[in-house]
Amino acid sequence: MAQTATLFIDDQDSQVRYLCDSLHQHVAGSYYNNTWSTIQSDNCKNGWFDYTFYGTGIHVAASIATPGASYSVKIDDEEFVPQFGNGAYDSPTLSDGKHTITYASESTGKSLPSFDYLTVNAGSSTPLQGRTLAVDDTDNSIIYSGSWKNSPAVPLAFDYSTSLYRNTTHWSSTVGDSLQFKFEGTSISVFGIASNISSGGNITATYTLDGVAQVQSLPQGTLDSLPMVNLFHADVQPGAHTLIINLTDIQAPRALGIDLIAYNASFNSISSQPTASSSSANGSGLKMGPKVGIALGVIAGVALLASLFVLLGRRYIRNRNPKFPLSDSLESGTKKSLPHSTW
Repeated sequence: MAQTATLFIDDQDSQVRYLCDSLHQHVAGSYYNNTWSTIQSDNCKNGWFDYTFYGTGIHVAASIATPGASYSVKIDDEEFVPQFGNGAYDSPTLSDGKHTITYASESTGKSLPSFDYLTVNAGSSTPLQGRTLAVDDTDNSIIYSGSWKNSPAVPLAFDYSTSLYRNTTHWSSTVGDSLQFKFEGTSISVFGIASNISSGGNITATYTLDGVAQVQSLPQGTLDSLPMVNLFHADVQPGAHTLIINLTDIQAPRALGIDLIAYNASFNSISSQPTASSSSANGSGLKMGPKVGIALGVIAGVALLASLFVLLGRRYIRNRNPKFPLSDSLESGTKKSLPHSTW
């Protein structure tokens, strides 16, 4: 696992501070945690919401239907900077430390903004213990096996308010395709998207967490081609864990897309974040290298003891029986050093 981390903050997180009248919605699908927020008055042009964070950058996942809509963003005590686009915002690289982002938007009739989530690029100053981290499907900590593709067989069309996390997804329509992800945390969720399921049929996968398998179909109410479907969730004890996903029932043109994995971290900072090689396959126990080394050490030790018994036994027999002269260096006073173990 690379020494980077991305915090995932829902629009209804308690640390997001709304500065004007806002409407908070719960919906089925297409939004992280099935929630989104919008403005409910015309007094949000001086600030709709703000969020204080520690890190080196921040992204706002928001959308506005009107093409070229205007909104404003400021970082810390700087002036508001007008933005023109679809509502999303990416900050420049910031100095590692404490910052506050303030997002402002005006009501433009029917074109109300929708705010889904924030992501923060963690720095050495960012506390991670207990925070939700997002891992994109393209991250090299996710190991894919099989015939996964980067695009579905049938192109998808999203409206202004729906999009994939970082606009990437790994797709499969093949039984036996699998992936593996190792993490150190207290819970894990897998978010994805299902395509061409309206015509019937099912998509089933086995989710094996630390050796315990669980077969799951698509969640009830999953809508065709809408992102942020929570495919799997589990709470675990703090520590290292391994999740393996294996597709067990799927047939083209139906397709399953893996969009991101989110987990709650059980480590303090990116400097203490474990690497992929430091986590075992089942979240505990020794890695293969140490096991092999221990086995070889045991074999070498047994061989050494056997050699000692043979030499001492031979010397004992020769001392007891005059038919066997004392001729070896063991009796001549020029003894050679016995082999010794390095363990």
